[in-house]
Amino acid sequence: MLAKINLRWKLLLLSIFMITVPLSLQGIVTYREFSSSTERRATEHTVQITEQINRSLDRTLAEMQRLSLTPLYDLNVLAILKKYSAQVDTGVLPTTEEREKMFLYISGAAYGRQEVGGIQIIAGNGFIFTNVDSTLLRFTDMESLPWSGKVREADGAWTLIPPHTLAHYIPGDANEYFSVARMIREPGSNRQLGMIVIDLKMDVFGDMLKNYQFEENGSLFVMSGSDDLFYQSGEVPPGPPILGDLRSVGMSNGNGVYERTIEGERYITVVDDSAYSGLKVIAYIPERVLLQDTIRLQRFTIVIGAVFVAAAGLLAVFLAYRISQPLVQLKQKMLLVETGSFRQSVPVETQDEIGQLARGFNRMTEEINRLVNEVYEVEIREKEAELAHLQSQINPHFIYNTLESINMMAMKKDNYEVSDMVTALGGILRYSVGQSGRTVVLEEELASVRAYLKIQQLRYGERLRVRFDSEPGTERLQVPKLLLQPLVENAIFHGIGDAEEGGEIWIGSTVFEEDEGGRMLLITVRDDGVGMSDERIERLRESLYDPEPPGLQRRGLALRNIAQRIRLLFGPTAELHIDGGDGTGMAFTIMIPAMERWRTDDQIVAG
Repeated sequence: MLAKINLRWKLLLLSIFMITVPLSLQGIVTYREFSSSTERRATEHTVQITEQINRSLDRTLAEMQRLSLTPLYDLNVLAILKKYSAQVDTGVLPTTEEREKMFLYISGAAYGRQEVGGIQIIAGNGFIFTNVDSTLLRFTDMESLPWSGKVREADGAWTLIPPHTLAHYIPGDANEYFSVARMIREPGSNRQLGMIVIDLKMDVFGDMLKNYQFEENGSLFVMSGSDDLFYQSGEVPPGPPILGDLRSVGMSNGNGVYERTIEGERYITVVDDSAYSGLKVIAYIPERVLLQDTIRLQRFTIVIGAVFVAAAGLLAVFLAYRISQPLVQLKQKMLLVETGSFRQSVPVETQDEIGQLARGFNRMTEEINRLVNEVYEVEIREKEAELAHLQSQINPHFIYNTLESINMMAMKKDNYEVSDMVTALGGILRYSVGQSGRTVVLEEELASVRAYLKIQQLRYGERLRVRFDSEPGTERLQVPKLLLQPLVENAIFHGIGDAEEGGEIWIGSTVFEEDEGGRMLLITVRDDGVGMSDERIERLRESLYDPEPPGLQRRGLALRNIAQRIRLLFGPTAELHIDGGDGTGMAFTIMIPAMERWRTDDQIVAG
């Protein structure tokens, strides 16, 4: 399977695999470690909260327990309770003074204790003294109260009464209270005089819980050792399953942390048992609550991981492309070599094995091309020898003699214009075929241009005006052969040839110094003919160095030929500038290095 996949895809798949696998493993390990750490911290925090709540409850209940003992130290209270003990018939009301004394005593005991909802001192005959309302005259049968048996069993010790209503002496009050109660016995005789009940508001638990940050969706319960539920808060799951589990935990489990599963959901359960009050604070925290942050972390990790994997994938695509692209180019060049096109080379951009392979391929194709060219060169030289033999049979002097004969005949006929044209043509021919080098001095080039212009002036007459303006010293500088004639020809035929009034051609040369210290020769051919639009001039400029510019006319081909010739001979510093406008004529400026000597290998060496 892998053998059929190309190298680019192999690199891409390998890169993505090496990125995604370690990133995924790291994400999984990080998620599990963070989940475990979060659960451990939350559990420790809950343990501290349950301990602190239980200690706060112990302090509150200890204060209420001490408060329940104060009647035993007040002789007036004991005297009133003795007077209305169980031996007194039910229904005998204490006097107003007695009720007033008891009201003031109870109100003073409850003063400043916001958690106390009310204090009841129930006399033996059932009359209820309370601080809730001084005008309240109520009797009750202590035996009928649902929690009185529990108080009696304590036999004078304090006891906790689970949440209940106060309907026995405050009709219509639907609020629940939990109470601290004890039997009041006469000191010395231990005779039962009555009962004191301190009713505490259920807000006590809420106020305590406000001081501690508990899990938002956790549940907190306060239970007694006898399975009485004193308080519950938080999001309690519906139905009896959790209440049944709560009773099981309350009866069988001591202090500690337990894992419970209720209806398929896992809970962390923390139990704190108070040795003083016998109350147990039990916290249930759903595992999903503990893992909320980790779930957010998991989602964030997945999103970030996806972004990183996407970015890494793009980077892998880029790297795979960059690594494999030279090999693809090398493969394409090798296919071309197989078809017989040996002049192939690939760019070498690196120094690694791929770069070395590319250099080896380039050397191989160069050697193959050299060997093939040696075979072809032998045949070409044989053909050139045959051609040279044929050309040597054509004597240039025959052409010159013929032109001289025409010149003599024209002079005999007194046709001096024809004589001048033939003489000028002969000069042009001698200049064209008589010079073997690539460059000539500017003086010779200008002489050839003068001969050409002489022929054209005979044709156009006074409509063609010519002016030469060469700076002294420029005549001996080297220029490419036949450089100016195409520019002059363009100026005549495209610039002023069709103008009825004709025009003037200006040919000038000058030398200027560059900032770098070099000398440059400027040769300008300018006419005042019809010119060209800015758009055509811009297209002409852009076509000068294009390999095959589309849609060029003769004028564009001639200029392109000049621009590329001077660039090949003199390098990138040589330029052809085109300026002009519509109706204002054209100016063509050639800028080449100012050189006075030309080496035999066709390279300029001095100026």
